[in-house]
Amino acid sequence: MTTRKTKSSSIRWPEGYTYRPAERSDAEAIHRLLIEIEAVDQRQWVDTLDERLRDFDDPETNPETDSFLALTPEGQVAGLAWVFSNPEADHDYSAYLWGEVHHAHRDRGLGSALLQWMEARGREILATRPSNLPHYLKHGCLDRLNDRIKLLELHGFTAARSFYQMRRDLNLPIPTWPLPDGIQITFWLREHESEARQVLNLAFRDHWGAAPVSEDAWRLFFGGHPDFRTDLCRMAWANLPGGKQLLVGISLVRVSEAENQALNLKEGWVADLAVLREWRRQGIATALLCETMQGFKAAGLETAGLGVDTENLTGALRIYERLGFYPVSRRVTFLKTVQEAK
Repeated sequence: MTTRKTKSSSIRWPEGYTYRPAERSDAEAIHRLLIEIEAVDQRQWVDTLDERLRDFDDPETNPETDSFLALTPEGQVAGLAWVFSNPEADHDYSAYLWGEVHHAHRDRGLGSALLQWMEARGREILATRPSNLPHYLKHGCLDRLNDRIKLLELHGFTAARSFYQMRRDLNLPIPTWPLPDGIQITFWLREHESEARQVLNLAFRDHWGAAPVSEDAWRLFFGGHPDFRTDLCRMAWANLPGGKQLLVGISLVRVSEAENQALNLKEGWVADLAVLREWRRQGIATALLCETMQGFKAAGLETAGLGVDTENLTGALRIYERLGFYPVSRRVTFLKTVQEAK
């Protein structure tokens, strides 16, 4: 065994590996690692090389300081650790920990060492954040991956929140939901993407764990993402006095050809459904979702998918269930408190 020092901890690393930060040239090897893990764990995670390359462009992480690889003597990636943290926050400052270990290298202490490294790095990042909000370490995990859950609990993480991935058969009737007076839904208008980002940030301010989406993050993961389908996205507008219009709701859509092919699906993914707080409880979100599903069906898709916080205070889960969505998996966010708000 070898010992590697960080600023906040001493970690015992399994021998037989070399350790270093991830480099852009590692993207293909990391992609291969995730494909091989998926073959065993069956998480319904369809990885692409494009997604891994985007990790190196993510404005919320610096691979030189926030990533760490365990490499075999042959140069294969046996384990991965990565920490992401948005410098802006509405409710809490969080460091999101992403760790993976190849199934052939488990039960050797590698997962524990990588988790300790992520915690140490997460604490270093959070130490630079303001103290007016709580500081948390967070790690997501499917509810059936018992070995990972056990590891997280062993290191002091506790289950804090659950999220469903839901699906809906588009062959079922899709209602035409009535809109309140003065509201209209349009197709996506590229010239209003800046307003759409503002609506997304404002609408999710009261959602657990939400953080603002920056302009760079929008370009990388929303408007500039190859799976982003402007032809299927929708916007809800309120007619104001004087002939003005206000964007009050949006439906953001992705269609992953790689995922659909791998999972034998024809699915459209509602990445975000957002309505400004003062315009809620009028059926706008339901109407947006129904029109989005109608667009999916017209485009030849067979199912609609989305994710939802099971404790969402807006009642989103009830809306989705009423429209025929059902859970296909549950992901749990595990949390460790680093600092309470001062």
